[in-house]
Amino acid sequence: MPETLTHDEKIILIGLCKYIISIHGDVTPVDLDNMNLIAEEMGFDDYHEIFNEVDSEITSIDILKAKIDNLSSVSNRIKVLKYAIEISRSDANIKDDEMAILVYAADTWDIDINSIIK
Repeated sequence: MPETLTHDEKIILIGLCKYIISIHGDVTPVDLDNMNLIAEEMGFDDYHEIFNEVDSEITSIDILKAKIDNLSSVSNRIKVLKYAIEISRSDANIKDDEMAILVYAADTWDIDINSIIK
């Protein structure tokens, strides 16, 4: 599996994570720390630029879904999904609305989400 993500993969990963952590309206410092840790682990030297781009580009769930639908690169889809699941688990369990976007991405990308969630 490639070490780095493409620009589009980064946008989708940060978009998924931002959607998941903000879905209930409360974004905690722990949530932001978790996103920063993922960005650091992934070697995002452009994390803040990507985060700002996601803020301006992904303004609805429909736009996020369109980005998921249009991701042409397949090499890191599982990695993107794993990190998004990790963010959703940061509060101990995956809520139904968080699971819905994760399942959407998995289905769109033809990934068995159960093999990742274990």
